[in-house]
Amino acid sequence: MYTDFSTEYSKRSDDELLQLKSERHSLITEAAAALDAELHRRNLAESDRVEHQRFVKQQEQRERKRQRARGRRWRIGYLRDRLTWVDLLWVLAAVALISLIYLALPRRDRMGPDWQDAAVIVMLTSVGVAIASRRLLWRKFTFWISLLISSAIHLVVVHAFTQRLGFRDHSLGRGAIFLGFLLFLAVYGSVELLRQLLYGREASGNAQ
Repeated sequence: MYTDFSTEYSKRSDDELLQLKSERHSLITEAAAALDAELHRRNLAESDRVEHQRFVKQQEQRERKRQRARGRRWRIGYLRDRLTWVDLLWVLAAVALISLIYLALPRRDRMGPDWQDAAVIVMLTSVGVAIASRRLLWRKFTFWISLLISSAIHLVVVHAFTQRLGFRDHSLGRGAIFLGFLLFLAVYGSVELLRQLLYGREASGNAQ
């Protein structure tokens, strides 16, 4: 039996033997003895095992980072590939519906003229976020809460901006829309983090 393990280990690479050394506690007595003998024959010491483990951990960390990067690229590509003319039609239909509902309101219930430019920007941004996220986030309650909060903040910010500077060209309007997307991402990230913290605390409390 010892001879069989010795023959097997003699065919293994240094890295494989060092990895086995880290798992020595799981080996049977004969296998552990044959491993020690092979490591001694190759002059592989404990410091080599530690260095090998450090290298393996670094490789695992790099692989996790690559996987996260691939995941981010996939999500970006997913959204880009699916924002088709159908999505544009959805945006136009939603904007038209919201506009009709607003125009159907009595004049006393409508926004003042100084708020209307900001409301149009916020409406376009919110509809764009909702349509772009419909395949990924619509089922999440936190998405709708985040969209509501970010839209309210966006409306106040854009109103203050228009009151001070107005929209003298299209680039300012595009900047305001882009700001709305950033606000949504910030609010959604904060709400998700808060949800995870609360959920984690509830889970730990139930476990106790």
